[in-house]
Amino acid sequence: MKNLDSLLELALKAGKEASKILLEYKDKNTLWFKDDNSPVGLADIKSNEIISEILASSDIAICSEENILSYEERKNLEYFWLIDPLDGTKSYAKKDKEYCALIALIHKNTPVLSLISDVENDMFYYAHIHTKVYKNDKILNHSLDKYEEVKNIALYSKNHDNNEDFFIQNHLKGIKVSSALKFVYLLEAKAGIYPRFGGPKAWDIAAGDFLIKQNGGILYDFNQKALDYNSPDFKLPSFIAFAKTNFKLKGF
Repeated sequence: MKNLDSLLELALKAGKEASKILLEYKDKNTLWFKDDNSPVGLADIKSNEIISEILASSDIAICSEENILSYEERKNLEYFWLIDPLDGTKSYAKKDKEYCALIALIHKNTPVLSLISDVENDMFYYAHIHTKVYKNDKILNHSLDKYEEVKNIALYSKNHDNNEDFFIQNHLKGIKVSSALKFVYLLEAKAGIYPRFGGPKAWDIAAGDFLIKQNGGILYDFNQKALDYNSPDFKLPSFIAFAKTNFKLKGF
């Protein structure tokens, strides 16, 4: 096993530098569209550059949304970094505050370390498999009573399809949030459930998946199986996350 303490410090350094870049470029971002019709901007590229530059000192391969390692390159890797240098590009382009940078360390097909940078609020959520989840320099700690109050509050996506019937059938109240900051809402006990319909990409979810589980929650697909973060095309199935493992819906 790698020295996860030093790698977490490196990820935190990268996340902080990426946050500076994203704040710097917010008023001078140029946006265009990739071949898959997803938006990308100058800020994505600049954030990707600084994160990759810092993580390169680990001598671990780096796979980013903006510089994807082919399956042939990574299928036999024991470890690789999986990053999204700007999650929430549409919100960022609108000058909204709901965007973040995501860094995860994948061991075979499972995250073992991750960080979410909540840029606008200057908050960093991070952990590895042998630590608690930290919020900046303190352990994130909420009582179970606080989570009880939000167990029927679910997170809607602002920019992706939502299954309205699922929310109605399960008597869920909804909050609309952009980007992987939905995972922060679970971590901070502002919501209890995050169902995601349609195929997200691995770099959108890996960091949040790991932090939710490390904080006593759970995330799995609709067959109650863990997600594979080293699949050939990085596409993930629909899934559901619970802030705490004792929060369940019928059928889950």
